[in-house]
Amino acid sequence: MIGALAALGSSLTWAIGTQVYPKLSRDYSPFEVNGSRALVALPLFFALSFLFDAGAGWSLVGPHHLGWMFLSMISSYFLGDACFLWSTRTLGVPGALAVASSYPMWTALAGVMFKGEILTFQQWTGVLLAVAGTLTVILSGYVPGQAKGYGAGIGFGLLTSVFWALNSWAVAEGGRGISPWVGNSIRMGIALGLCGVASSLIRRRPTPGLPWKALRPFTAIFVFEAFGGSLLFLYGLTHASLAVSAALSSLAPVIAVPLAGLTRTEKVTPIKAAGVVLAVAGVVILLV
Repeated sequence: MIGALAALGSSLTWAIGTQVYPKLSRDYSPFEVNGSRALVALPLFFALSFLFDAGAGWSLVGPHHLGWMFLSMISSYFLGDACFLWSTRTLGVPGALAVASSYPMWTALAGVMFKGEILTFQQWTGVLLAVAGTLTVILSGYVPGQAKGYGAGIGFGLLTSVFWALNSWAVAEGGRGISPWVGNSIRMGIALGLCGVASSLIRRRPTPGLPWKALRPFTAIFVFEAFGGSLLFLYGLTHASLAVSAALSSLAPVIAVPLAGLTRTEKVTPIKAAGVVLAVAGVVILLV
C-alpha cells in the first residue's frame, strides 16, 4: 500500500512540476531544465545516503544497478523528458501529458506481442479507452490553418510515452536491493553528466543547468519535484507491482488539467478534459 501511495504521489509532484518546466523550456533547452533538476536533487540524495546508513548502502551497488539506472536516465531526463517539453510547445501541458502518460499501455501490449501474454476483456477495454482518450486529446487541439508544428508535438508525445515506459521498467529493475537514496544519487549523477554534455553542445554554457536568475524563483518547485518526486517514483516502482505503480504514476494528466485551469496557464476545453480523463481511466482499467 505504501508503495502504491508513493507512485500516486509521484504523479502529483510531476503535475506540479509541469506547470513550471515547460515555461522555462521556452527560453532554455530541455537539457538545461533537466540539468538543474539533477543539480538540485543530487546533493540531497547523496547526503541522505550517508545520513541514514552511514554510506553502507553504496556497497550493495553492482554493475547491473548502474546499467539499469543509465537506461533510466537516458529514457527520462535525457530523451523522454526532453521530448515531453518539446511536445508541450504545441499540445499544451494537459494534452502532452495525456499522450505521453499512456506509456503503461505499451508495457501491456509488449507483453502480448513478445511474451505471449493474454489480456482479459477488462484489459482490452482499458487499451481501447486509452487509445480513444489519446486520440480525443490529439484531435481536440487541431485547428486547420493553425496547426504549425502540431504533428511534431504529437510525435514527441508518442516518443515520450515509449521512453517513459522504458524508464519505469529500468527503475523497477535497477532499484531493487538498494536504498532510494543511493539509487537516486546514481540516477541524478548520470543525468547531470548527460545533460551537461548536451547543454554544452547547444549553448556552450560552463554549467549544465539554468542560470541562477532563472532557477531562483522556482527553487522550491525543483526541490519538490526533482527530489520529492524522484524519491516517491523509485520507492513506488520498487515496493509495488510494476503494473499498479506504473498506472498510478501516470495519473499526472488528471491533476494537470484542473491545475492548468486554476492557474490560467492555458485554456482547457471540455473535449480535451474529457479526453484526458478517458485516457487515464483506460490506463487504470488496463493495469489495476
